[in-house]
Amino acid sequence: MPQVVVCVNVYDLSEVNEYTRPLGFGIFHSGLVVHGREFSFGGHDYASSGIFETAPKAAPAPAIFREMVVVGTTEMNPGEVSNLVGDMDDDFHGNTYHLLERNCNHFVEALCFELTGKMPPGWINRLARTAVVANSCAPCILPVSIRAVADTPSVPPPPSAAQYTMKTGGGGIFGGSRGGGGGGGGFDRLPDAENEDDDAPLLQSMSSERSAVRRNGIGER
Repeated sequence: MPQVVVCVNVYDLSEVNEYTRPLGFGIFHSGLVVHGREFSFGGHDYASSGIFETAPKAAPAPAIFREMVVVGTTEMNPGEVSNLVGDMDDDFHGNTYHLLERNCNHFVEALCFELTGKMPPGWINRLARTAVVANSCAPCILPVSIRAVADTPSVPPPPSAAQYTMKTGGGGIFGGSRGGGGGGGGFDRLPDAENEDDDAPLLQSMSSERSAVRRNGIGER
């Protein structure tokens, strides 16, 4: 299978990004694009998949497309990508979504690493990581609305999802679009990246475990 480019589409969720993006942060939604399909993650009230698919550059409103970032390449064919995303369904239930600690950008990081061994640009997640750290160290510097979000616990993800839970609580602030409803399993149809995240070794270890499982035919769908 020839190498296929893997990209991350980044969307603005606030006009403030025009001023903050040059400083290296902002309020973003993101989706991973491979084989002409875009995958992302959103929240709903059910213990079922929050992963959804759209056409590239067509994330639901209020997201407005900003830019595409090439992260790397993968040898996976379309069927293998579908199987991988299906394997991640149980790890990204809609009711485990959290605006700061587990959102669309968090999912895109995990899927991107599975496909390429690389992470998306750090600026996509930076505002959320900063907010989580600030809330634990100096909450008084955060707006009341952000403190309320940070202090609201999310539903614990399934045990298997621990491999995707960043130590810093990584995802981008307000970075998710609403995913699908409470149906059964399955995701819903609806220049090179910098790598500044120190969670890459953890993801690499867990990615290797998942690859071994797929090679052994365990958990195939």
